[in-house]
Amino acid sequence: MRIKIRGLLFAALFSLIIVSLIWQFAEVPISLFAERGVAVLSGKPFNQIRVLDHAGIPQQLYRDGKRHYNPLFIAVEASDAYHSGDTSTFLKLSDWLLEHIEETDSTAFVSYSFDYPVYQQKAPWHSALTQAVVMVCLAQRAEQEQDPRLPELSAKLLNTLKPASAKLSYEIAPGALWFMEYPAPQPYYSLSGMISTLIKLIEYHELTGDDSALELFDRGLQGLWMKLPEFDYHGYSYYNLAGLKAGRMYHQRHIQRLAELHKYSGDPMVLHYRERWQKADRLPVLWQFIFNPRPKRILAFSLTWLGFWMLISLILRRLYR
Repeated sequence: MRIKIRGLLFAALFSLIIVSLIWQFAEVPISLFAERGVAVLSGKPFNQIRVLDHAGIPQQLYRDGKRHYNPLFIAVEASDAYHSGDTSTFLKLSDWLLEHIEETDSTAFVSYSFDYPVYQQKAPWHSALTQAVVMVCLAQRAEQEQDPRLPELSAKLLNTLKPASAKLSYEIAPGALWFMEYPAPQPYYSLSGMISTLIKLIEYHELTGDDSALELFDRGLQGLWMKLPEFDYHGYSYYNLAGLKAGRMYHQRHIQRLAELHKYSGDPMVLHYRERWQKADRLPVLWQFIFNPRPKRILAFSLTWLGFWMLISLILRRLYR
C-alpha cells in the first residue's frame, strides 16, 4: 500500500514538472492547436480560426459557427505576401481590399459587414487598426504600380485616423490621441490595436514620406505614454482598460509590439514595460498562476496535468507488476 502511494506521489510530481515545462515554452501553440481541433470536431472554435473561401480569400470562423471576411486579417496576409515576395497572393488579396473600399471626398473606408457584439459594434463599422493596415498595404502596392488612384486611396485611409474625421481617434488630452480598434464614444483602450496602429503609421511614413502620418504617430505615442502604466497588472498586461486581462498569446504579442515600437520611438517607458512584461512572462508558470490567476488557463493546465498523472501512473503500474 505504501509503495502504491509513493508511486502515485512520484507520478504526480513528475507529471507536474513535465507539464510545467511544456506549458512554459509551448502554451501558445498548444492553445492554437486545441482551438483548431475543437473547430474541426464541433464546427465552432473557442474564439476564431482562419479558413479560406473557394477563391482562396481568408475568412474567420467565429465561435457562433459563422464565417466572415475580416478585412484586417486579409490586409495583414496581403502585407505578409508583399514582404515574402509572393506577388500573386499580394495582388489577389489587395484586389479584394480595393473592391471593398468605400470613398468620400476626403476619406476611404474598408467596412466590417458583420456585427461584433463583444464591443457593441453594429455593421457596417470601421476600425482604426484595420484602416492603418489597409493604407500600408495600398502604399506597398503603389510601389509596384504607377496608378495614381493607389496613393490617393491610401491617403484617404490615413485621413480617417485624424481627430473628428471619422471618430476612429480619441483626444485624451491636447496633443495626445488614442486610436480605437473598436470605436466608441469613450474608448475601450485596446492595447494591441493601439500599438499596431502606431507601428503602421511609421511604416506608412517610410513608404510615402507623408509627414501627416508622422504627426499622428507623435500624438498617438503621447497618448500611449499617458495610458500605458494602467495596462500593467503585477508585471502582466491587460488586453483593454475595461478590465480584461490579456491571455498569454496577447501578453506575448504586447511584448513583441512594444519591442517593435521602441525601435521606432526610442521611448524609455515603452522599453520599461516591454522588459517588465517579458520578465514576468519568463517566470515559471506555477508562479504566474499566483500573480496572474486566470481561471480558464489554470483549468486547462490542471486537466493536462491530470491526464499526464494518470498516464504515468498506468505506466508505473505496468512496470512494477
